[in-house]
Amino acid sequence: MDLWYNAPVITPKQLAGLAASWFLLLLLAACGQVMTRPTAPVAATWTPTSTLAPPAIQPSPTPDNYIPPPTATPTVTPEPIIHSIEAGENLFTIAAQYGVSRDLLREVNQIENERALQVGQKLLIPVAGWGGPAEPTPTVTPTPWPATVENVYFHPSPLGELTVLGEVINASSVDLERMVVQIALFDEADRVLASQSASVELDVLAPGQRSPFAVLFVQAPERYASYQAAVVAAAPAYVGSMQRELEMVDVTLEQPTAGLATLSGRVRNPSAVEAIDVAVVATLYDPLGRVVGTRSVISQPSVVASGGGEADFHIEIVPAGPVSSYAVQALGRRLP
Repeated sequence: MDLWYNAPVITPKQLAGLAASWFLLLLLAACGQVMTRPTAPVAATWTPTSTLAPPAIQPSPTPDNYIPPPTATPTVTPEPIIHSIEAGENLFTIAAQYGVSRDLLREVNQIENERALQVGQKLLIPVAGWGGPAEPTPTVTPTPWPATVENVYFHPSPLGELTVLGEVINASSVDLERMVVQIALFDEADRVLASQSASVELDVLAPGQRSPFAVLFVQAPERYASYQAAVVAAAPAYVGSMQRELEMVDVTLEQPTAGLATLSGRVRNPSAVEAIDVAVVATLYDPLGRVVGTRSVISQPSVVASGGGEADFHIEIVPAGPVSSYAVQALGRRLP
């Protein structure tokens, strides 16, 4: 017998959907776990701002043996020394003063004759490091007051000293004072061996008046070929304070021994002005007129009254040679 029961009726459309559901469940069961892939976040983008950078300095390669250049140091060029010749100086003493060669001193200054040097003349001193002038520089030589040296006498001593005696004549038309005489000794080549100077005995010389001098060389050269005697200094004199109206009275010369001469006498003042500090100057001459002795003393008393007042003097001189004649002069000052 056939058994029949009531089963639900499934349509073909429902059957297709049911089959799809079962297929999905079977697929999930086979995987065992369901993996979910995260979605990658969107990263923020940063755009850099462009800046202007300074250019890079590339150092130049320095060799190992490089030596930096030396730093320039300014060099001071020595200036030449200008020397003004003073009384009693010559090339020998000037060269020794500055430690230079006398021949170089002559060459630089173009000096052909040392005798022509004058007081006040300018000389270039060639100091070390100085190259000299580009061209010779002319020097101006002052013209001295006209005065001459005469009646020179040389008197050597056994001790090596040398005394040169003579007298100066004022050949100008004005009164002169502060007169200095220079004696220079030369060798055969006209080079100075030694030089000395001295003032004349009288303070003031009137035109045409004479005054003696004595120049002493303590150590004179053993030999010299020639000499020069010249007035190297003189100045116009102020005679307002001088008292020259004086007379010599009763002057006598005595020579008790061969080596001594004595002059005695008096000074008279005929003027109306008193004379003070009266100096008496004596000069001795040999038969040839050369000066062989001179000395000055102060009268006794030193003040001579006006209107014919008198004062004594006594002078002793050791002459360098025979005495044939003499001269005595006096000079005083007026009271202010």
